[in-house]
Formats: sequence, structure tokens, C-alpha cells
Amino acid sequence: MADQKNRFEVQGLIFSFIVIAICEAFFLIDVYADLFRIDIDTTWIDHDQIELFAVLTLTFALLIIGLQIFRLLKKHRQIENTVEVASGELFKVIQRHFSQWKLSPSEAEVALLLIKGMSTQEIADIRQTKIGTVKSQTSSIYQKAGVKGRNELVAYFVEDLLAGEIVIGGENGIK
Repeated sequence: MADQKNRFEVQGLIFSFIVIAICEAFFLIDVYADLFRIDIDTTWIDHDQIELFAVLTLTFALLIIGLQIFRLLKKHRQIENTVEVASGELFKVIQRHFSQWKLSPSEAEVALLLIKGMSTQEIADIRQTKIGTVKSQTSSIYQKAGVKGRNELVAYFVEDLLAGEIVIGGENGIK
């Protein structure tokens, strides 16, 4: 159903593009003819009728494009809201686990930086501490969390993100 809707929307945009291109060509020829005083009247249809038809089809094409832009902006806002909610919820989940593991405020900050992918040296620089202090806090974090290292710590929260999802299999393979 969604694929059919997307296909219809793409076809509408392609149609609009073609209409705009044809009308653009007509108006360029018309302007060229006016500049060089070339009469391009046809016997089968009046020049004014051609211009009216071109303007009306351009209006139709602009409506299609405008509706598509409106739909895309609405979808973009929905996606931004979803990402914002998901980010906030993940942070709450992380904070809840830090609390359950009884991490000190310093350990919680280091753990969050570890999850974000920062190196031990980067964490020491950010926190303005010695690298040995960060290593000690890192060991304490892993012990309290019951994990063996950074990969397991990150995987612990990725598991929460994927909770309820089929990781392998399904119609499209990995989800």
C-alpha cells in the first residue's frame, strides 16, 4: 500500500516536471518569436488558447508539487518528533540503568562518554582528569554493570533499543 502511494507520488512529480519542461519550452519559443517578431500562429488553435492552456497546466503542476512539499514537510516533522522522543527515552533508560548499577555521578558521566564512543584519552581530556583515573572509573563501571568491556556496555543499550524487534530474518532480512 505504501509502495503504491509512493509510486503514485513519484509519478505525479515526474508528470509535473514534464509539464513544466514543455511549458518552459513553449514560453521560451514564444519569447524568442516576440523578440524577433516572428509570427507563430497556427491555423488549428489560437495562440492565446495555447498560452491559457500552458498557464493552467503549470498551475496544476505547481499544485501537485506544493502538495508534495507540504506532505514531505509534515513527514519530516513527524520523523523529527519520533527521533526526539526516542533519544529522550534512550537517555532515560540509560540513566535508569546507571542508577540501578549505583554509578557515582563521575562514573555515570564517564559511562555516557564511553557509550558515545569516545576514547579513554578523549574522556580524560574532556573531564580534565588523568587517563589513569578514567581507566579506574571505566573498570568500576564495567564491574557494576556486569559487562566485560565497552562493546558489551554499548550492546546492552542497543539491545534495549531493539527490544521486541526481530534482529535476523523477516521479509527484508536484518531489521
